[in-house]
Amino acid sequence: MIPHSPRVPDYESLRAIAKKIPSLDPDDVRAALLLKSVASELTAYLQQSLEQYGISEGRMRVLGYLLEQDKPASHSELAEATGVTKGTVTGLIDGLESDGHVRRVACCHDRRVSFIEMTKKGEKMLQRIMPGHLGRLSELMDGLNKAERKQLIQLLDKARSGLRPEGESRPQGKNQ
Repeated sequence: MIPHSPRVPDYESLRAIAKKIPSLDPDDVRAALLLKSVASELTAYLQQSLEQYGISEGRMRVLGYLLEQDKPASHSELAEATGVTKGTVTGLIDGLESDGHVRRVACCHDRRVSFIEMTKKGEKMLQRIMPGHLGRLSELMDGLNKAERKQLIQLLDKARSGLRPEGESRPQGKNQ
């Protein structure tokens, strides 16, 4: 059972709040809260999917990146690709290495640097996990036709471009 995220206020509730906070746009807030709710439920769904295989999302990201690159990667590359700190990546790699899914390979010209490569055991595990896991991801889109899926991708990319680090200026105006 996937836990549901908190209730998203309906449009009328947000309109009532907007009377007290005139700068609030009920459509903007509702869209953002719905997106947050979907993201939260999707995260729980994916965790549940991976738990059945006994692997965390972080470890799966590391292995997925190594599979995609088809070559060893540095700790820095893995941290950037998976969106975590180098310290977190080190912990993920430690676990994957102890399970025999990756190995560290020393850099031939710098002893301080090591590269991470997937082992045959790691490849076999991914071959076992990926079809079911990716199939579950595909099932999430079953309610949308192909055109709607493409439109959703475009809209999410566009919405994502509105996310800026604190203090960075945002694009001016709507519907740009």
